[in-house]
Amino acid sequence: MRILFIVSSLFKGIMFNFALEMKIKNGSKVVKTSLTTLNAFEIVLMACIMLLALSSFFIKGEFSWQNCIAAISAVLGVFCVVLGAKGSLANWIFGMFEGFLHIVICFYTHMYGDFLQRIFWNLPMQFVGWKSWRKRELGDHTNRVKTRYMTWKQRGLTFLIVSVMTVLLGIFLKSFGPWMIDTLHGILPDMQFKTLKMDYDQEAQLWLDAFTTVLSIVTLYISVKAFVEQWYMWLVINVSYITMWLMSDSEFSFMTVAKYSVYLINTFYGIWMWNKLSKTK
Repeated sequence: MRILFIVSSLFKGIMFNFALEMKIKNGSKVVKTSLTTLNAFEIVLMACIMLLALSSFFIKGEFSWQNCIAAISAVLGVFCVVLGAKGSLANWIFGMFEGFLHIVICFYTHMYGDFLQRIFWNLPMQFVGWKSWRKRELGDHTNRVKTRYMTWKQRGLTFLIVSVMTVLLGIFLKSFGPWMIDTLHGILPDMQFKTLKMDYDQEAQLWLDAFTTVLSIVTLYISVKAFVEQWYMWLVINVSYITMWLMSDSEFSFMTVAKYSVYLINTFYGIWMWNKLSKTK
């Protein structure tokens, strides 16, 4: 509980500073503008992702407060990904609240690996992303960002970083993953990790797991910088996730593949929209 108290206090402190900035920028108007300017395709896409995200919640039939938080987090996540493809600043507002709720979920489900990634990377980057995109906001009162392209040097450096970190993480998962899990379970029996597993159905899953983990972290940073290339990276991530879950015998495989398939559609929309935004003056 002490950890959760610290997280809550930290979030409140960040929220206070963020609220002062949002008062100047009038964040409620940003959200209202983004939602009222959704086109028919965006609404349908959002409805499809939301339906898939909430399906497992109703299929399980377990209506505990933890599952209710998970459902709310899923809905916020839907707004986040679709508004991200739209290039809207509101993407970071929804992402901020979704990130905090996901941290709470990870804490209570003992998913400490995902917990650490979310609290030290994903959540802080929502605030960084807001500030970064605000500086590149288009002057057409749509609260959308002016996108840009990476240089070939930046693309090469990104490819190198992802390749090296994937190999290192893959070797770590293969050589030390089970040992670390055993050691940590000896300290905290309920501890679980999203990435670390005792075994994989196939070794290819291990490397896909390492690849998607590294690429997701790097892509979030690329997104903050408003580079169009992030959507091609999300395209690779979604295809990799679909491939990884098709290899799995898990009961959640079908639902997960369906969810990432719709995310894949959103990715193509993001590619089209962000290329278009890069040409907007």
